[in-house]
Amino acid sequence: NPTTGTENPTTPSTTPATPAAPAKPAGDPKSTVSKFLSNLNSQNYKAAFDNADNPAWGSYDKFSNPNSGFGSVKSVKVNSVSAPVTKDNASTITANYDVTDKDGNVTALNVTYGLKSTSNGWKITSYKIKKTKKQ
Repeated sequence: NPTTGTENPTTPSTTPATPAAPAKPAGDPKSTVSKFLSNLNSQNYKAAFDNADNPAWGSYDKFSNPNSGFGSVKSVKVNSVSAPVTKDNASTITANYDVTDKDGNVTALNVTYGLKSTSNGWKITSYKIKKTKKQ
């Protein structure tokens, strides 16, 4: 009997394994941003840098530079940190805060942070200033 190609192929008796759900990242994105701002406020630039994995910030020396980096920050007064918008292992948070530099100039900032989940918790991977206003 020649085959006509219309027979149903046999189905394997084993069902494919369901992939395991990804592990829930440690901590949460909002606390990472809050810790980052708190560390800037206390001028603990190393701890702030450790909350990030942002290629744009480069090395710790570049990040903490007193002329062109966060080393010029004297204090941070946080007004609000939004709830995170999280999808898979990425999250976005908006924060509003006033930064006082070492010369006493105050600037109100509205910043969007991008974060990713890592094996060491959430890390800041991007930083975009949406609005600034000198006080």
